[in-house]
Amino acid sequence: MAGNLRITVSDPSDAWVKAMRDKYKPIAKAATRAVVQVADSIKAEGRADIISAGFSRRWANAFRVNVYPKGGVVSVDAAALVYHKVPYADVFETGARIAGSPYLWLPLPDAPRGRGGASIPASQYRLKVGHPLYAIKRPGKAPLLGANIKSTAARSQKGVSLSQLKRGRNPSGRGTVRLVPLYVGVRQVDIKQKFHLRAITKVNAARIASLYYRNFLDE
Repeated sequence: MAGNLRITVSDPSDAWVKAMRDKYKPIAKAATRAVVQVADSIKAEGRADIISAGFSRRWANAFRVNVYPKGGVVSVDAAALVYHKVPYADVFETGARIAGSPYLWLPLPDAPRGRGGASIPASQYRLKVGHPLYAIKRPGKAPLLGANIKSTAARSQKGVSLSQLKRGRNPSGRGTVRLVPLYVGVRQVDIKQKFHLRAITKVNAARIASLYYRNFLDE
C-alpha cells in the first residue's frame, strides 16, 4: 500500500532570510540617505531664511529638522520632522493681527532687558524690577507706561539701566527724580509674513524621489 508523499525543505543556514535582508538593505540605505539629504537642505535653507528676516542666530538655531529612526539606523520608512522650538514662531510664517486688551504694551528703547537680552514685558515689570509702572496719558497720542528713577543730568544722557530702575526713587542717591517712558500702548499690531519655511520644506520634499533613485544606483 502506497503511503503519502511528504517532502520537507529546510534551510539550516537561514540563507533565504539573509538573501531577503541583503535585498532590503540597499533600499533602506537609499531611502534613509534621501531623507537625510532633504532634511539637511531644509534646515540650512530654513535657518538662512530666518536670519535674512532679521532674527537672531538663536532664533535660527531653534528651527529643527529631526530624522527618524535615530542613531544611524536605516529604514525604508525613514522620515523627517520639521518644527520650530518657539511656540509662537508660526506667527512669522503666516502673518497675524494681534489685538490688545485694550492695549498691547510695546517696549521702548529704555525698557529693561532680562536674560538673553529679551525685553521684560510690561506685565512682568513689577515682578522683575520691584517697582510699579505709571500711566502717562497724552491727549491725541498713544499712552505710555513709565517708571520713576533718580539720576544726575550727566547720567541722564547715557540712557536708563536696569540697576537704576531697580533703585527707583533712590532717596539716598544724587540727582532728581524723573518719570521715564518705558512702554507705548497700541490697540493692535499687524505682523507680516517673515519666514518661508513651509515653501522651503515643500520644494525640498519634492526632491526625495530623485535623490532616492540616485542613491539606489550608487549602492
